[in-house]
Amino acid sequence: MPSAAVRAARGVLAAVSLLAFLAAFLAAEARLASPTVLAALTAVGTLAMLAAAGRSGLRRLVLGSDSGSDETEDSPAEADAWLGESAEETPWTDRADRADTEAEADWPLARLEPALDDAWNRYSDAALTLGLAALGVGSFVLLAVHPGDEPPLGLVLSLLFGLNGALVTLPFLFTED
Repeated sequence: MPSAAVRAARGVLAAVSLLAFLAAFLAAEARLASPTVLAALTAVGTLAMLAAAGRSGLRRLVLGSDSGSDETEDSPAEADAWLGESAEETPWTDRADRADTEAEADWPLARLEPALDDAWNRYSDAALTLGLAALGVGSFVLLAVHPGDEPPLGLVLSLLFGLNGALVTLPFLFTED
């Protein structure tokens, strides 16, 4: 069993990885940063994930889940055959409700949670809450000192996302594991 210091370091590095990838995504979407900054954020996220979750976590992020196999999944027509209706006649909500397993997400940001799951702990929650609060406060400071009349929309979105995210993650600090 790892010591408390190792668990704390892995947890903080997992949160740093999540925050770095999130900051890179927000900066790219809002067009707030140069390609060099985006590459640096991605490198920090990758290195922090490698340190926190190891090669298996990085492999899960890049390639998806190791355990999923397409051979075991039934086609929608086979899954609905017991109802006596074809796949075209079955509403998509019914097919989704009867699905045995969820499909693996194609979007790399959606695969962050499974990749960091082994390293996530109470320290991760604290680092994530503080990091999101820092993102929100930092965006507020940049908005306050912005010289123009119209602030960049990306900063406003980062402010709202950071502060709301910190408020949403705050209760996780007070729950028992």
